[in-house]
Parts: sequence; structure tokens; C-alpha cells
Amino acid sequence: MLTSFPRAMLIMAGTFGLWRAGLISNALFAAGVAAVVLVLLGGTTWLSGGFWAPYGAYSRFVSPIIGLVWVLVVSRVLLTRSPATRTGW
Repeated sequence: MLTSFPRAMLIMAGTFGLWRAGLISNALFAAGVAAVVLVLLGGTTWLSGGFWAPYGAYSRFVSPIIGLVWVLVVSRVLLTRSPATRTGW
């Protein structure tokens, strides 16, 4: 449950940094913000049992999968970009 906050901040830092640098589109930025919110929801798991429990399926599987998918999507986008051409001095 407590790992949701650092995981969300990792996604948020990458999302905002890459968006401000112009490396990702506005649509991918919106997807990153949605991923941050969904991962932060993992920190609200206070039920004593079931899917929404601190050790339930959301905290153990859904939240980490969202983070992993975000890393894979951003990696794919950045690796398929054409390298910037550098002009001479």
C-alpha cells in the first residue's frame, strides 16, 4: 500500500518531464496523469479483506501492472523517435 505513492511519483516525474521537454504528446501526457491517479488509488486500500484490501489484488497486481505498462509505453515511444539532428556550431 505504501509503495503506491513512490510508484505514482515515479510515473508523474517522467510524465511531466517528458511532456515539458516535448518528447511525448498531449494524449500520452493525459494517459500518464490517468496512470498516476490509478496508482495513487492503491494507497487508499483500507478494507480488511478482498480486492481493495492493503494486500488485495489491486495493490498487489493492478497498481504494479499499471506502472509497468507506463514504463513500457514510454520506452517504446522514446525508442521509436527519430534522433534529433544536430546542426554545426
